[in-house]
Amino acid sequence: MKVAVCLHGYFGTLSTNDFSTSTGGYEHVSQEVVSKCDEVDFYIHCWQPEYEKQIVEYYSPVSYKLEKQIDFEPICNSNKIYQNYIDEHFPRSKTMYKNATAARILSFYYSRCESIKMCLKKDYDWVLTTRFDISQRGGEEVKYIRFLPNADNSHIYTANWNQKNAGYADMWFYSSKENMSSYAKIYKSSLEDFSILSEYEKAIQTGWFDSNYFNALDYNDQRQFTNEVDRQIKSKNLMKFPKWRLTDSHLHHKWFFKKSGLYDKTRWV
Repeated sequence: MKVAVCLHGYFGTLSTNDFSTSTGGYEHVSQEVVSKCDEVDFYIHCWQPEYEKQIVEYYSPVSYKLEKQIDFEPICNSNKIYQNYIDEHFPRSKTMYKNATAARILSFYYSRCESIKMCLKKDYDWVLTTRFDISQRGGEEVKYIRFLPNADNSHIYTANWNQKNAGYADMWFYSSKENMSSYAKIYKSSLEDFSILSEYEKAIQTGWFDSNYFNALDYNDQRQFTNEVDRQIKSKNLMKFPKWRLTDSHLHHKWFFKKSGLYDKTRWV
């Protein structure tokens, strides 16, 4: 069995400025993926060229690209993505969503897609994407890769969590090369989806599919955790998110998966 592992982003945990987490991530990938496969190739895009020696030592990547962080603010502006418009009447900087900006999400998507695209010219049974610090941050239900090498690779696999009404946990995905090639278009799609008056903007505000209404300002409102996608009889009282939730990668993954045909192929594990 041949697997491509595509790593991306920062070599550690940028939000906590802790770059020792990359070691834990390496150990987790080694245990949960490498040990289960005959052959594993690594493909890497990273925003920190200064860690090249350690990256090569850990992963011996088939291909990699290390570059200084791109400033995505001009890219936002040129694509009519305006954070001030998205955050109208919302004090993002004073909330738990302070880092959920369009520029940061574009950076995340760009790096992830660059690493995936590196592997698409070769044949693989599985293509898996994740971050360098996997297993070192996030909730228990999302931070550990659950790789099932004998599963059906016509599906795309991701973490089973209690927030599927909103969208996807985005820590890791794996599927066939064909499905992951489709997934690698999420960056390009986001340039349209985050733009002013997009179909995505309309969808989150007028009735989000497979959702249940809750108080968006009450983080503990249990109605948001009903996972309507798993129910035979689904809520008809759909959630209408405020505009400031537009730059939420969990919601946007759900939108992108729906429009790209990956939503019905998803298996939550």
